[in-house]
Amino acid sequence: MRNIWKIFTTDIRRISNNVVAVVIIMGLSILPALYAWFNIFSNWDPYEPAATSQLKVAVASDDAGAEIMGLSLNVGDSVLEALGANTTIGWVFPGTTEEALEGVKNSDYYAALIIPENFTQEMLGFLDGEVDHPTIYYYENEKKNGIAPKITGKAKNAVQEQVNATFVSTVAEAAMKAGNALSMANASGQVSVTGSLDSVKAQLQDYVVMLQSFQSIMSSAEMIMATSRNMLPDMDNVLENGRNTMIGMQTMINSSVDAVDVMGDMVSSSMDMVTEALQYLSVFSDGLLDQMGSNNIGSTTDTGLGMAIGLVQGMQANMDVLGSLVTGQDAQIQAIKQSLKNIEADLKQLQNSKGQVDTDVNTLRAQIREQIQICNKQLNNLMNDYNNNVRPSFRNTGKSMQQAFLNAAAMMNGTNVNMDEISDILGEYEQTIREGNLSLQDSLTIAQELLDKVSKIADNIKRITGADSYEDILKAMASDPTSVAEFVSSPVKLQTVPVYPVEHYGSAASPFYTILAIWVGALFLVAIIHVGVKPIDPGDHYKEYERYFGRYLLFFLIGQAQTLLTILGNLYYIEIQCQHKFLYWLAAAVASAAFSCFMYSVTFAFGNVGEALAIVVMVIQVAGSGGTFPIEALPKVFQWIYPFLPFQFGMKAFKECIAGMYGVDYWINVGKMVLFLIIALLLGLALEPPFRKLNHRIEKSKEKTGLMI
Repeated sequence: MRNIWKIFTTDIRRISNNVVAVVIIMGLSILPALYAWFNIFSNWDPYEPAATSQLKVAVASDDAGAEIMGLSLNVGDSVLEALGANTTIGWVFPGTTEEALEGVKNSDYYAALIIPENFTQEMLGFLDGEVDHPTIYYYENEKKNGIAPKITGKAKNAVQEQVNATFVSTVAEAAMKAGNALSMANASGQVSVTGSLDSVKAQLQDYVVMLQSFQSIMSSAEMIMATSRNMLPDMDNVLENGRNTMIGMQTMINSSVDAVDVMGDMVSSSMDMVTEALQYLSVFSDGLLDQMGSNNIGSTTDTGLGMAIGLVQGMQANMDVLGSLVTGQDAQIQAIKQSLKNIEADLKQLQNSKGQVDTDVNTLRAQIREQIQICNKQLNNLMNDYNNNVRPSFRNTGKSMQQAFLNAAAMMNGTNVNMDEISDILGEYEQTIREGNLSLQDSLTIAQELLDKVSKIADNIKRITGADSYEDILKAMASDPTSVAEFVSSPVKLQTVPVYPVEHYGSAASPFYTILAIWVGALFLVAIIHVGVKPIDPGDHYKEYERYFGRYLLFFLIGQAQTLLTILGNLYYIEIQCQHKFLYWLAAAVASAAFSCFMYSVTFAFGNVGEALAIVVMVIQVAGSGGTFPIEALPKVFQWIYPFLPFQFGMKAFKECIAGMYGVDYWINVGKMVLFLIIALLLGLALEPPFRKLNHRIEKSKEKTGLMI
């Protein structure tokens, strides 16, 4: 013990008597602290808005916008407006896309966000059943800085969230306003959607039944004509067989005449049905037009206009059937069909123009009412003309055919009959009936499809209005549709609750830079101060442990001075967050003792090779101790060696003091550093004797070079 104290006191006396030595020791004490302070301060708040707002990111939009449910929507403009108030990133708004891209290329901007021309239109594509994800193009300059793209990458998420929120909020607001109009209408009793739909449904059901009956009669008439034509080639034999066959033909013609009468009745019934449909359209459209006149526009009006258009299309199909069955009234039928087309065009224009000024809507309403009156008058004229002129003429024609066959029977003997001419006539009738039957089938298909759609709409509305929460939903939509839309666009809020809050990133990074500074300080000591001890007085002979501890006491004291200065600067100059200041210093003091002992031991045992080994261990710990990136994110090789690196124990102890204690984790990590100190101590004492001669030869070889000491 006496020799240990003698070596230590001699080292102190020699340093105190040498000004250069004092300056060097002071420098060795200050350098590690400066290393820690500069690194901690430079990383104080790199992710705070005050810092990230200096990173310039360009934003440009070519979005042309679109309309949805009467609302103009331009997501690109909404994004630019929202980002203008955002200070997280240094948003820049150049005039054109070309200027934004050029700024990225010449490093004026770290990145650029470009919104294409058809962006909003593609977002609304789902309304047409085309689900596609529109694209925002993000250009980043990775050459300018390696870390900046990771920070500005927040811009991508910010813009994506802003786009989604804007789009969903706008669509939801449009839907809520439509629901608000519906709830107000129900509350005031101005419209009964379910009652109107039930009435339309009943009318369509009658119309379908009538068309089905008419189709059956037309099929029977077609069969009779076909049978008549098939019998004509055998007419010569029939003539030879005499009166019995002619009587059969007469009976058949009588049936045909009866079928023609029935067909005439069905034509009249069909005209009556078109008249009733037109009257219903007049009443139904008046209700819709009055509703639109009160600016009560919503999903109900959309449905009503669609149903009115479908009803007009059904009447047009019915008029096509009448045109194929009735002859001599083509001009009148064409005039009615043209009026129906005008009504349909006005209804469609009204449906597409409901968001325009009131004068345009009023003009369309007047045109629709006028066209319905004109069409009603034309249809009445057609019915009168058919019942008074065409139908009697058609009946007389049938009776004339019947009389002609009677005359043919009387003149059968000795009379030459042109069977080809009769076949041609019957073929023309058969073709006319077949075409009419096809048109009738088309009308029936349209009517059935319309009936199915109306039934589904009515059922859905009844199911919704019958739900217990229907009234609550209507009240919510009526009170504040904008708030409901905001809730739909972002129904969930995420609130961050820090478990161990740390105010600044610099405080969070200080454990790594502080533990690294302590290691570097110990490395400076073995690089500048010799670990070898020479005899102080002639004849002195020291044992290995005396030489070891005699010189290590100096290393220990300088290391503690380095650590104390670093810790005081962290706490009172940099002012990092720290909840347990004394324990913070205690952990640093233990770390300094462990690190200085380790580096002193490897240098004591291996000489300059030991110094190199200490540097290698430091490099490995800088990369693999989890100080900058989580250890789980590092390559596997660092995850394997991580449990054996001493940096982690000091860093974990520092974090407990800075952010808050959990159980006895602090003392566990301090204990592991003490264990590391003991292992380093035993390592130096045990390995120095066997490597002494090898180290001596290495030193001699270095001296011979004349370049190394």
